[in-house]
Amino acid sequence: MKKKIIRFLWYFFIKIPKLRKTIYRFYAWRIFELVPFFKKLIYKIYDKFWYIELIVQNGKFNPLDYQVDDYNIEIGRINHVIKNREDMLMNLSSLKSNWDSSENLIAIQDTKEYALLENHFINKVKWREDDVYNDFLNFISNDQQVAGCSDEIEFSRFLDSLDKSFQNFVYKKHIQRIKVGIDRNGNFVLFDKLFAISHLKLLNIKNIPVNVVIRHPLWFKFSSEFLKFRSIHGELYQPLIHPDLRFKSSYTDQRFLIIKENLTIKSGTLLDIGANLGYFCHKFEDLGFDCYAVEIRPSNVHYMKKLRDVEGKKFKIINKSIFDLTEKLDYEIVIAFNIFHHFLREKDLYQKLIAFLTRLKVKVMYFQPHDPSEELMRNAYVNFDNEQC
Repeated sequence: MKKKIIRFLWYFFIKIPKLRKTIYRFYAWRIFELVPFFKKLIYKIYDKFWYIELIVQNGKFNPLDYQVDDYNIEIGRINHVIKNREDMLMNLSSLKSNWDSSENLIAIQDTKEYALLENHFINKVKWREDDVYNDFLNFISNDQQVAGCSDEIEFSRFLDSLDKSFQNFVYKKHIQRIKVGIDRNGNFVLFDKLFAISHLKLLNIKNIPVNVVIRHPLWFKFSSEFLKFRSIHGELYQPLIHPDLRFKSSYTDQRFLIIKENLTIKSGTLLDIGANLGYFCHKFEDLGFDCYAVEIRPSNVHYMKKLRDVEGKKFKIINKSIFDLTEKLDYEIVIAFNIFHHFLREKDLYQKLIAFLTRLKVKVMYFQPHDPSEELMRNAYVNFDNEQC
């Protein structure tokens, strides 16, 4: 009901061009920057009701304009395979929403296919001396195909081909696009080519091409909402961690790679100021750091929490201003990329920044300064150039 009321009001708003133009110009002129009360009020309202724009900005957005089904992912993201996958692939449109339940999945490393290949390639057991091989022959004798093979001769030839490719693997020649689904939590689930992916895992191949054949309704809802939110706000300031959330970013992994290559501290605590969607906490947690993400915007925090949980990370998210930090002010590493200039625009914020930096204890800070010529810094209280920073 609430959504209907909001959309009803928005319908009349967009039908009155002069009203819409006036409000947009008011925002564009940044009148509230000159009146602190208005600024605080507008920010406060937006932070509380940011989700409304997902309801009213509803006309032109189509998630299919941003979502694609064919791309590459890290093979380590695929750890489970769907049971009865042949039947499910033929009836994707009729799959129930519990297709990703534990009863319908099995870990790839627990399958007979993986066991057969692991015994042969890692433990050096000959095909025909493996009990699992005989299990597959029993399947074939009961008129069940195995890897598309209908008799023992075909199956033997198939295994021989795996032998040859294992010894002389050529990525473009031996790798195929693999069908996957995405479950409610954003995990990739295998839908076909179990022998192929088991083979690739044992070869320690890092990236493989996939074709997404189905997205769980809950994941589709979240990903569509996220892509819509980002489409309203434009480019991202960080790369996205999850490969299904494809959206243009202003930055690549280069900043992280530069830091990683020059790290003088190998473990400890890390504070990311203005963490946005938590990219650096994801990356540094992978390196073993205990990470803290400070982000004042509730909208960013909403998605950062979901992305953290999807990736199975544990970094702490603090939804407050850095000036209100009481949890911890002693870190091995602090990351402050394009953030401090926001506190140079007003005298009060500038003084709070100086006080915060005085209290902060840190061994290494990685800092990226702003562009002093950008429009945002016009009439700022102070506007340091890069040398002064």
